[in-house]
Amino acid sequence: MDFDGMVPPQLGNLSKLQYLDLDNTYYDYSGSGNVLKSEDMSWLSHLPLLRFLDMSGVNLSAIGRWVHVVNMLSNLRALHLGRCNLVFTYTPLEYRNLTSLQMVDLTGNRIRNLNPTDWFWDAGTIKHLDLSYNMAVGPLPDALGNMTSLEVLHLGYNELSDVKAKTLRNLYNLRELTLSSNSINQDLSEFLEGMPPRARPMLELLDLTSTNISGEIPNWINQWTNLSILRLSANMLVGSVPLEIGMLSKLRHLHLDYNQFNGSILEEHLASLVNLKELDLSYSSLHLMIRPDWNPHFKLRLAYFPGCKMGLQFPLWIQGQRDVSFLDISDAGIVDNLPDWFWSVFSNVEYLNISSNQISGKLPRSLEFMSSAVIFDFNSNNLTGMLPQLPKHLTELDISKNSLSGPLPRKIVAQNLTDLLLSENNISGAIPSYICQLPFLSVLDLAKNHLVGQLPLCSKQSFISALILYDNLLSGKFPSVLQSCPDLILLDLANNRYTGELPTWIVNKMPQLTYLRLRNNLFSGSIPHQLTELRNLQFLDLANNNISGSIPHSLFNLKAMTQAHYHQEMVDNPLRWSSARPAPTDIVGAKYDDTLQGVVKGQYLNYTSNIIYMVCIDLSHNNLVGEIPNEITSLVGLITLNVSHNQLSGKIPEQIALLQSLESLDLSWNELSGKIPSSLSGMTMLSKLNLSYNNLSGIIPSGNQLQTLIDPASSFIGNSYLCGPPLSRNCSGPEATRGHHDGQQSDSDVRYLYVGMAVGFVLGLWVVFVTFLFARTWRAAYFQMFDKLLCRLETFGAANFRRYLRNLNGK
Repeated sequence: MDFDGMVPPQLGNLSKLQYLDLDNTYYDYSGSGNVLKSEDMSWLSHLPLLRFLDMSGVNLSAIGRWVHVVNMLSNLRALHLGRCNLVFTYTPLEYRNLTSLQMVDLTGNRIRNLNPTDWFWDAGTIKHLDLSYNMAVGPLPDALGNMTSLEVLHLGYNELSDVKAKTLRNLYNLRELTLSSNSINQDLSEFLEGMPPRARPMLELLDLTSTNISGEIPNWINQWTNLSILRLSANMLVGSVPLEIGMLSKLRHLHLDYNQFNGSILEEHLASLVNLKELDLSYSSLHLMIRPDWNPHFKLRLAYFPGCKMGLQFPLWIQGQRDVSFLDISDAGIVDNLPDWFWSVFSNVEYLNISSNQISGKLPRSLEFMSSAVIFDFNSNNLTGMLPQLPKHLTELDISKNSLSGPLPRKIVAQNLTDLLLSENNISGAIPSYICQLPFLSVLDLAKNHLVGQLPLCSKQSFISALILYDNLLSGKFPSVLQSCPDLILLDLANNRYTGELPTWIVNKMPQLTYLRLRNNLFSGSIPHQLTELRNLQFLDLANNNISGSIPHSLFNLKAMTQAHYHQEMVDNPLRWSSARPAPTDIVGAKYDDTLQGVVKGQYLNYTSNIIYMVCIDLSHNNLVGEIPNEITSLVGLITLNVSHNQLSGKIPEQIALLQSLESLDLSWNELSGKIPSSLSGMTMLSKLNLSYNNLSGIIPSGNQLQTLIDPASSFIGNSYLCGPPLSRNCSGPEATRGHHDGQQSDSDVRYLYVGMAVGFVLGLWVVFVTFLFARTWRAAYFQMFDKLLCRLETFGAANFRRYLRNLNGK
């Protein structure tokens, strides 16, 4: 039932009630808005026979003395108050009345410390204590060692530190221990030796995931004969995996992923694990040395082997794992054809990942028979064929970087798709209209294909948040259909054939836009000032278009660029570049592995998870005029600024050094003049600088940072009147002296000098000609002298003209 609102206190009238279950966690997780809450629990004291109480997910944040109310239930055996927003403060009790309590579940609350005087530590009857997913800090309290009845202890996902096994030395009845995501900081052998010896043959579950344990797995691990679940993931374990681990015949879950082992996993490790259901060896530096014809006795439900070298041939031994629901053999070094039996054997999978291998083969025309499939990742292989019909319940598909060809199918039955990634294939034709009809589509990546035409017109609002179409043959005006995409965060239309002006409606129709990449198109007109009203915009690339006009002075409105991003928290957006695989009980959050390109430091670079930290403006190779606005210096989060190959004039902004996050600055091939601001040498992050081919003058600033530039001389060439290191031009010479003046003025002086010489020469020649026309003797003597003078004048003029040419060429 969808209950919400206040828990009725009239429940206290049911005086003979023994079992009360108001669990609301399902609605709490689902976000349905059905929230139960209570501001008074005193009615519980009227239920003296209550043995079981579950109010998980009920908001109890307004109740401060809940411990006193619960303490009155002398017959209570099980207490579940998970995710109740409990305020957990120390409240002393006059007497302990919970003499029958065996089960305590306080997961997901706001417990910040484990006070050794808290009410449950001395409840000697408690067998099951779950305090996981809280915020507890510090070491384990010694009082824990007195709870000798404990069989189950879950403390995972807190912030405990310096956790030592000696605190648990008296817990002889312990069957389950979870300490994941706390800090043990100890050798694994030392920690296990500190646990009570009598518990070794009894322990069924040991979870030490992400606890900073180190060392090797001891070969006496086989003494834990009853272990059913062993999780040692994400630690610093080294060495080889001992063969003795294969003697734990009751193991159902073995997770050794994300460690630093060396050596191999042999058949001997696995032969006796007949009950094994989950095996996770992901990125543990292990090599699976298993014969192709080996037939294991276990039937895995979860098989994760990414990063494990399985050999060049396809691992044929997994053919017998027909019960598998979660299969990951990505990045396993496989160079082989996909076997014919593959699709039928794994027809019941929910999660399938064969990415980052060199697997060949043709995709079947339809995968609809894989009705349980939710996530497919076939990225980076050599698969061919057309995009098949997809399973009905598929939500995420990645077949990027393969060799698919032909057009996209005319229809699609996978109406639940959220992520459709088909980049870097040979797909041709137009984008089909059913793209508009996928109600949950969030990420569409069709980059680097041969698509033509325009985006289809959609009649209803889309919830897409990332649209990536670069490197295709798409054409037309800026897509008007994007007016129906208010949630769009990333838009990449680069390297297509779009024309026309950028629309002014972008800010109103796509207010969430954060990454805009339109480079290498045929856009014209000016940059609309409305674009600077996008408060989330942090990546703007309009390079290689025909855009004219000036750079807007309203750049300071780009608020996302006015703050440093190095320490910003991960924001919620569709760019989920995560290496994590979904847990067997959680099919959400699969990786999104597309890349966004940017020209940084003169190179094309791809950004994956780092994209959220990229703050970039690239307006290069356009027809922009006017000055670089001073307002650009307010964008202190900028990492890359490129306005090269335009017709910008004026001076470099004096406050350019305020951009302390800047790593790459390119102002080359413009008409900038004046001196280089001396503060430029204080930009400590700057590693790529290009001011070449402008009209800059004066002394190049000196400083340690500018000396670290790669090929620093090329950063300043093409400026006739710059001097000083790293250029060879000496600042004390006559050329440098002229360079202290405006370059255009110096050029004019030289031109006027030579024009005046030419005019004077012509006038003088006519005077002499008239005089000697009437005096023959003077004429003979003068022409003899004139021949000598003319030779000297020609020599002098030629030398000066060569010097002038050298000045123009910056030599």
